[in-house]
Formats: sequence, C-alpha cells, structure tokens
Amino acid sequence: MGLRIFILTISFLFGLFQAWGQTEVIVKFSKSDKVIKTKGFLFSIYLPPDTLIVFDSADNKNHKQTKVSISSNNDTILGVFEYSNNFKEWHKVEYPIPLERELKRIEIKIYFSENDRKGEFLQDLTVDKFYTTNRVSIQPAFKKKIGEQPVFMLVSNSDTTFWGCSPTNHFYGTIKTKTDHGWYDFSGSFCVSTVPEKALNKKDTVYSWVPNYCPGDEYKIKRSGTYKYTVAMGLEEYSDGIPTKLIEQGQARMRTRIFYEVETEFAIE
Repeated sequence: MGLRIFILTISFLFGLFQAWGQTEVIVKFSKSDKVIKTKGFLFSIYLPPDTLIVFDSADNKNHKQTKVSISSNNDTILGVFEYSNNFKEWHKVEYPIPLERELKRIEIKIYFSENDRKGEFLQDLTVDKFYTTNRVSIQPAFKKKIGEQPVFMLVSNSDTTFWGCSPTNHFYGTIKTKTDHGWYDFSGSFCVSTVPEKALNKKDTVYSWVPNYCPGDEYKIKRSGTYKYTVAMGLEEYSDGIPTKLIEQGQARMRTRIFYEVETEFAIE
C-alpha cells in the first residue's frame, strides 16, 4: 500500500502565566493511494479564542512546514480533522489534548485510508506526548572516536516500567550531528525479526544503539564534531497495529500515548 506523507511542524508559545514555555507540535498526515473519492483534508487546532489551521489541502497542495506562536490561558487544545468529497459537506472528528507544564513535545499522527467495503475514513489519529526524565541515566559504552558505532547503556532508578519504542521493544535511539544549519537527524532502519527486548525496570540496565536492518547497515561515526543521542521510552509495549474490527466498521482509532526521552550530547575530536 503506497502512502503519501506530509510532515508539518508547528511551534506554539503558550503564555500560560510565566510558568509555561514553548511546546513543539509535529503533525504527520498520510493517506493511502487507494483513496480517490475524498478530495479535501483540513486539520485545525482550536485554542480559544484562536483557531490555527495547520493544513488545508484545498489551498495548499504541497504541505510545507509551518511555525506559529499562540498566546493562551487554556490548558487544553482541541485537534479537529475534517474531510470532504466535494468541499461543501465536511465530516468532522474532534480530539481534545490536555497540556502539562512538563510537556516537551507533541506528535500527532493522522492516517486516512479505506476498508474492504471501499469506505474512505479517518483510520487513525494518534497523539504522542513526550516528556523528559532524570530517573533514567544514559551512559556511553563505546570509544568516542571516528569509526566507532555509538552504543549506550540506559540505567533506571525509577519505579516506572519503561518499554522501547520499536516493534520489538528495543530501546533504539536516534543520533544528530551538529552542522552550520542546525542538527542533522539520523534514525536508522528497523528489523522486526529481531528477538524482542525486555522492559526496563528499576536498577536494570539495557543497551541502546541506532537500529540497523542488516550487517553493514550499522551507523558509524565518520567525522569529528558534536553529536546528540536521544532515546524514547514508552509506558507500555509498543504497538502500531489498528484493530481489524475498527477498520471493518470504518471507525477511527483515536488514542494518546505517553513517552519519556533521555538524551546526551558528546564531542568527537
């Protein structure tokens, strides 16, 4: 099944007194190539008294990155996805998203598809909320020099059980290289045939590295500079599968997941 994916990044500056900072919201919209009847797609974020139109396929055929700052005294935003066959009659799906002071980032994933009955509908709206934690430490387990494959140890001092954010629950990470134009991100490739990783409990240690699909695909440091390594951890076993019953009935799967991130920055001479 082919997908066309549009990624939009929206940065909000919430003026919730002086205690609130800047929260990044990333919206990822994808639809199946089998969708042919539905022509219009609209996603908005309501933050009374303001409304932000994140993307509108009627006006913007090629979705681009969008950044805005919005001041508000609310603690909840409302995500609204709308779709239409004729740009006159619109179907609407709403999903409230609470905001917390500790929130680091929000990622909203929207997937529009069809089922075996040729019904076109919003199949998935997933809100991933990311936080930081100091209860899990990240330590290098490799020599910091050119040619090395970055490997890290995660050590938990938390009563919370964490799971890796990959199909096999491995604690894979992403690595960024600092450039003159910002950070260059590298996320690697997954292999779902790998033996599943155990959960991370208090006083446990697990290893983390950039995922690679096959031998020879390993990420290795090629040059000197500044690097940043980030690992996301979930509160439950990772799953991206949509229940068959919902697909057959043409119902949207809407959910919120909580993730925690640890990261470390290091230099290669």
